[in-house]
Amino acid sequence: MKVLFKIMLLTACIAVFSSCDREPPRPDYYYRFKVNGVQKEFKANTDSGILFLEDPNEVNRYMLFNMTTGRDNEKNSLFISLRTLESITVGTRYEMQLGINVNNNIVPRITVLYFDENGDQFIADLLQRDNPGAKDDAWVIFDELVQEGSYGRFEATIFSVDDDGDLAARQEIKITDGEFFIPNFISLR
Repeated sequence: MKVLFKIMLLTACIAVFSSCDREPPRPDYYYRFKVNGVQKEFKANTDSGILFLEDPNEVNRYMLFNMTTGRDNEKNSLFISLRTLESITVGTRYEMQLGINVNNNIVPRITVLYFDENGDQFIADLLQRDNPGAKDDAWVIFDELVQEGSYGRFEATIFSVDDDGDLAARQEIKITDGEFFIPNFISLR
């Protein structure tokens, strides 16, 4: 009888302690895209997410996308900034070359920074209207906004940050078929 009592007590303790302090399971956050036709697919680390900066007293809203994997945020990572005048709308295509007025200056709506597997940096950050010969371009679409995160798609035409020659002669890199599901972080400044 004492053995049965000890087994039941041990089972009850294990049940109580194993149910305490468990975090809910984290969704499988990811991002994937093709670089010049080569598929890249990553599981997002805990640094990944979209920071929504919305200030009711300001007209501009900012979204900062951090898509990172592993321990080195400067490898296999993609960072996108998006500026808009309105709240994000599912299904709207936000385009880089449709500039936005920030402090009386027209700036790109989207900026993209990509670190490849070697840590080489590539960027799209020039408005074609102000930079003859530039081919920088990007777009982002939110497909679904849920409590756990945002689903969306993106594409970009990027260039090496080291390529500072003639804009029309730069070697372009195409990011296509981009998809993401990453967590949302809301911030009111």
